[in-house]
Amino acid sequence: MPGDTDRKATLLADGEPPLVLVGPPRDVRGEFRIQNTTGRKVVVRQPLLKTAAVARVRGARKAATSLPDGGVALRRIVVRAGTSKPVPLALALDPRTPPGTYHAELDVDGEQRAVVMHVTEDVALHISPSELVLANTPGKKIQKEIVITNEGNVPVTVRSIGAVVLDDELAHCRALRGALADVGDAMKTLDDFAAALGRRYRAAYDTAALRVQNDEVTLEPGDTRAIALTIVLPDKLEPRSRHSGYTPISTSTLTFTVVPV
Repeated sequence: MPGDTDRKATLLADGEPPLVLVGPPRDVRGEFRIQNTTGRKVVVRQPLLKTAAVARVRGARKAATSLPDGGVALRRIVVRAGTSKPVPLALALDPRTPPGTYHAELDVDGEQRAVVMHVTEDVALHISPSELVLANTPGKKIQKEIVITNEGNVPVTVRSIGAVVLDDELAHCRALRGALADVGDAMKTLDDFAAALGRRYRAAYDTAALRVQNDEVTLEPGDTRAIALTIVLPDKLEPRSRHSGYTPISTSTLTFTVVPV
C-alpha cells in the first residue's frame, strides 16, 4: 500500500471562491493560500496565470488584453510537508490595459482556481521638460515645445494653459527693506511699519502673469505628442529677480521660470 509520501499533494482547497487581484496595470496584487497534505516537501516550479477559456472583459477595448497568450509564469513555490502558506501575487500587465474586470485562471501543478482581476484607473502623464526657462524680456513672445507621454491606461486631455501667475522669489525681502526705508526714523509705532509693509506687499504682488497659448489635444494610453507653446511675458517684471509660475496638467506640473537677462 502506498505510503503518505507517495500521495499526490492537494495544493488548492476545493470550493474556494475566485482569487481576487486588484490594482493599476503596473501593480495588480492579491494573495492565495497553498497547502501540502502529504508528508514530503512539494516544489511547484512554474505556477501559471492565464486568461480564462471564456474571458469576459467589462469596459475594455478588444485590442487590449489582460495577459499574454501564453499566460504569466509565476515564481516557484516551496511548501513543507503538512503545512500551508500564503502566497502573495503581484503582476505587471501592459500599462495600457484599460480599467475593467478581467477573468483568468491560476494553474498550480495541474490544479485550477478561478481568478478575477479588477484593473483600476491609472492616470500617469509625463512631461519633458518639466521646467521651461525664459529670459526676462518684458512683453516678448517666445516659442517653446514640450513633449507629453500618456503612461496611464485612460485618455487624458491637455487643454489650453492660458494665464500663469508669477511669483517673485525676492518679494518678501524687497517688501521688508522697502517698508523700513519708507518709515525711516519717523516711525512711532508698529502700526506705521505695518501700513508701510502692506503697501510694499501690495506693490510686490500686483498680479504679473505669463500668457500661454497651445492647442488642446487628447492623448490615448501610450501616446506621445509634441505640443507647441506660445508664451507672452508680462510688460513689466522686476529685472533683478527670478520669477516662477506653475500650471497643473492633469496629475503633472509644468514650471515656468523667468530669469534675469
